[in-house]
Amino acid sequence: MSDLQIKICGVKNKEIAKHAIDAGASFIGFIFYEKSHRNITVENCEEILSKIKDQTIPVAVTVNPDDNLLDDLLRIGFQYIQLHGHETLEMVERIKLKFGFKIIKAFGISSSNDLDELVKYEPFVEYFLLDSPPQADIQGGTGHIFDWKIIKNLSITKNFFLSGGLNKDNIISAINLKKTIYFDVSSGVEDSEGIKDKQLITEFIDKAKNSI
Repeated sequence: MSDLQIKICGVKNKEIAKHAIDAGASFIGFIFYEKSHRNITVENCEEILSKIKDQTIPVAVTVNPDDNLLDDLLRIGFQYIQLHGHETLEMVERIKLKFGFKIIKAFGISSSNDLDELVKYEPFVEYFLLDSPPQADIQGGTGHIFDWKIIKNLSITKNFFLSGGLNKDNIISAINLKKTIYFDVSSGVEDSEGIKDKQLITEFIDKAKNSI
């Protein structure tokens, strides 16, 4: 397989962003969703981006974003946006065409029926992200995996991030599915909810990249 691509999601400060980059993360996700323990303000993120945006691919993670937020994200330099809510095909197409973002569209996976939705979104996304279903109206970062057997026969033209409950103990099993080289981790590299741990980040990335 080609080189693995790791996305460390839910970063809230410059120190952790820099550490993740130094450890080998290809993507850094910043969450703009007030219900999340990993939420960051546009102002705080702008300061971080000014230091790291040329060293990695920053991704703005949003849930049903409005135009004001999208304008702000463009202004501070994001090119990639992750849509992690219930964005309709029409919304995704509009965000793509009006704002010009490169789009990662997230889907919670609980059965093979959920995969049927992906096909119609393919013309408008750069990547998909397959995650565990939302818990108590909280999108992502739940620490739960979904049944990976569901994606055994998945066939789509776009690459996808595997997400949901990944950690240093199960990342090799995820890689061994041989379905993707893109992996997204958030709670699996935290020592408490919303607080990233440098050692866990390093261990996760090292274990993943040393497995190939």
